[in-house]
Parts: sequence; C-alpha cells; structure tokens
Amino acid sequence: MDSSARRSWILALTLSAGCFQPADDGSIADASGTESESGQGSEDEVGTSSSESGTDTGESTSETDGSESPSCVDQDQDGFGDNCEAGPDCDDSDPFNFSETGCLTCVDADMDQVWVGCDSYGEGKAGPDCDDANAAVGADQAVEICNGLAENCAGEVDAAPADQMCPPEGMSPPHVADMGGWICDPPAPGQDGCKIANCEDEWFDANTAASDGCECQGTSRETSNPECGGGNGGFLGVVAEGGQVVDIAPGTIPVLDNQIGNGAEDWYWIGFPENMGLGVRPNTGIIKIDFAQNDGNDYRFEVYRTCEGIAFGDDLATQFGAGAPPAREWWFFDSHAMAFANQWTVTVAWPEIVYVRVFRVQNPGVCNQYKLRVQRESN
Repeated sequence: MDSSARRSWILALTLSAGCFQPADDGSIADASGTESESGQGSEDEVGTSSSESGTDTGESTSETDGSESPSCVDQDQDGFGDNCEAGPDCDDSDPFNFSETGCLTCVDADMDQVWVGCDSYGEGKAGPDCDDANAAVGADQAVEICNGLAENCAGEVDAAPADQMCPPEGMSPPHVADMGGWICDPPAPGQDGCKIANCEDEWFDANTAASDGCECQGTSRETSNPECGGGNGGFLGVVAEGGQVVDIAPGTIPVLDNQIGNGAEDWYWIGFPENMGLGVRPNTGIIKIDFAQNDGNDYRFEVYRTCEGIAFGDDLATQFGAGAPPAREWWFFDSHAMAFANQWTVTVAWPEIVYVRVFRVQNPGVCNQYKLRVQRESN
C-alpha cells in the first residue's frame, strides 16, 4: 500500500471510531472540537498522534478502574464489617458475633448473664455457659457457691471449702468465726445451703438464721464461769450482814431450737463469812438469792455448797431437802426467832461459800437475758 492510500485508510478508521469529525472548512476536528489539518503530517506524526490518543484513553480507563476502594465500616471494632478484609459482620453492633451462625445461636436462655453459641466471649458477654437451661450454672470459671450445683461445670458439686463458698454473695453476717465458721448443706439443688457452724467467742447463732450471723451475745466469761470453780471468773464478791451485791452483769445463755437442757450454763460463787454477821449464830443474817431480771421467765438456778456436792444438798434447802427443784428464789435463814420455833439446829453449817448454777428451761432461739440479785439481810 502506498503512502497516500495508507493515509486515507488511517483517516477512514479514525472517522469510523468517532474520534474526529470533518469541519465546515474541510479541516478535521476531534470530538472536543480541536482542529487538525487534513492531510498534513507525516506517517510518523500520524502514528504518534494515534499512539498518544490511545495512551491517553488507556490512562483514563485505568484511573476510573483504579479509584480508591470503599472504606471498611466496622462499628463494633471486631475486625468484621462492610468492605472489611476480615469479612462481613452479621451484626455490626455486637463485637462478640460476626458470623451468621453466631448471630443465630448466641443466646442466654436461662438469663444468668452467661452466654452460649457466640463467636467470642468477653466482658459484657461472659461464656460459654455449660448449662444454659440452669441459671445457677454458668461459665467454666464461675465461682463455686454452696447451692447443690457445680458452677465450674466439672460435675463436682460444692467442691470448694465451705468458708470460701459462704456466706452468700452480698451478705456480711457478723460474729461468725473466721475459720470453720460455715458448713454447706443445701436443702435442695439450686438453693442456698450456707449454715453457721461456729461463732466468735461469747457469740451464738440462737435463731439459726445465716442472714444475721451470730446475733446473740452470751454471758461474758469475765463475769461468769462455764463450769463450777473458783477464780475471778464468776466471783460476785463477799457479802456481810446487811449488805448486797450491786451491779451484777446481765447474762444470756443462748439455746438453739430443740436444745433445751444441752448443758449450757453459767456458774457464779459468793462469799458469806460467818464472822461478818452482826450477831452470833443463830443470829447471823439471812441469805437471799433470786432474779432481778428473768426475760420470758426462761431461767432457773441451783445452789451448791461445793462443786462436788449436789443441788441444795447439805441442808441448803431445808424446806425441800436434797434434790429440790430448780429455783427462781432461794433463802438461807439463820434467825433467833426461827430457832425458838425449832426451825434451826446447830447441825446445819453456815454456808461460807455458795456456788450458783444458772441454766435455761424454755424459749429456745430467743436471746433473752437474766440478772441475779444477791442479798444478806439482817435479823
């Protein structure tokens, strides 16, 4: 093909592509209106122009196809979302689920704030729940509590020491012993089983309610003894004729339900020296012991000459004799008038020391108090 024919072919090809249009004056213009002289330019110029035009078109296409990709939209910051590299998110408001399965199966059926079936777990969505049909059983790391169930999902019911599982969460019962203060004995699976086993010294759980702890303060062992004996504990003093013991501290013997007669008791001792009487026998005064306070009429006492003796023995109660019933009031008469009435004999020894045992006879579970009264009246 000669150069003239070749030039005409290029022109025809260009016109058919719609890139150039003939102008009114016979010149050739491109689609933008830029004129180009018809028939001018060498083959190289034409070739170059065509090449440049093709290059420009390619760059424009590249710019259109290579524009910036849409940004990753990840509202819950879990790495998944629209246009995100990790993939789409089925619920972009929940950072613990992204897959369709997770969004469908992530539930807390027993509403114990421990979940199951989620894509992930963490603060705000604890899990997985090993038994989502039981609100008392939660995640593998749940703290074991005393309720007849296995919170740690290991199948070991109430496996932790009772002092670690008790008291129930949110409770701070007072005066429960720090060590060995609790036992775990649930009445039924899922029910709290914390029961008080031991209290601090001189405190008692009289009503057997764990919620108020050891609520009853027993008689102080600074003012009483747990058993018969001497020493400072329980010593009420020495009483002369015409005197009395003042400011005796109140006492409490807490007794649990169905435990009346369990041996809980308080012991005291008092001195009544014979030589501290105003007269000589049978004119050395009258000893009287009774209750100044006896809440609920719950308390009784017995009187002994010695710790090895028997209650009211050795003529301490001539009216009743040995084995007299527990008393709320006791007298020892040493009076001249009664002597003439043959109510007194020289064979009855004066009680220089008297031991008093106080115990409870009724109303268990109530923290009632008593207070002794001791007098030595004159004839």
